[in-house]
Amino acid sequence: MFRKIDLHIHSPASDCYTDNMSPESNLHTSPDDIVGAAVAAGLHAIGIADHNSAEWVDRVRDAASGTSLVVFPGIEISAKGGHVLAFFPPQTQSSELRKLVLDLGFTPQQFGLGYLDGTRWMDEIFDIVAEQGGLAISAHVDRRPRGFIAASEIPTEVKRRIYSSPNLQALEITIPQNKPLWNKGQMPGYPQGRACIQGSDGHAPAEVGRRPFYANLPKLDLDSLRLAFREYETRIRFPQEMESECAPQALA
Repeated sequence: MFRKIDLHIHSPASDCYTDNMSPESNLHTSPDDIVGAAVAAGLHAIGIADHNSAEWVDRVRDAASGTSLVVFPGIEISAKGGHVLAFFPPQTQSSELRKLVLDLGFTPQQFGLGYLDGTRWMDEIFDIVAEQGGLAISAHVDRRPRGFIAASEIPTEVKRRIYSSPNLQALEITIPQNKPLWNKGQMPGYPQGRACIQGSDGHAPAEVGRRPFYANLPKLDLDSLRLAFREYETRIRFPQEMESECAPQALA
């Protein structure tokens, strides 16, 4: 069954969230607002991934209790080279992820700050996330300034090293037309095929679900996501691909 998913959702725990960036608007986004927006968008699952913070994970999951929405606990980790989306099993508590953030060298005063430059390279973060039982995705790889493919200051050999990491599970891309090229390893300089997703990178409830992807999953859990990323050619679809596949065939 194909499930509609948005794994890149922020909350007011990120300093760049709309509530914090526009205090004059007197916005007070609640966990219920985020969950309600996800349900209204027809999403089956979301990932909460605040910048170097997991402070709202428990709140959003509690708000989703009693709905069919699955919340994947996550963090958007600042690393050398770019940002890493790290996700963990749905039952993972905020306190467990907070410990990981602290172990990576971030202080509580840095929780929520997306502009930080991490001290560890992205592929090292991929390995740490895998060791903790999580799943690592490279965030907005084709968008400056925090996408490693688009970053002009990163040497090509380092980009290729990051790209070839065995613990990189998927790329989050912002140019959906390039998905077939990434999938088939046809992007110049990157011959290895990779699973691709897209995400809203939502910083307000109105942005939740604006760039979903679809995954054919046996269950809504982390192992099923791993399976989808391994078998991405048959299990991962973008909305335009779903529409094309479902469109009536033209009469001969």
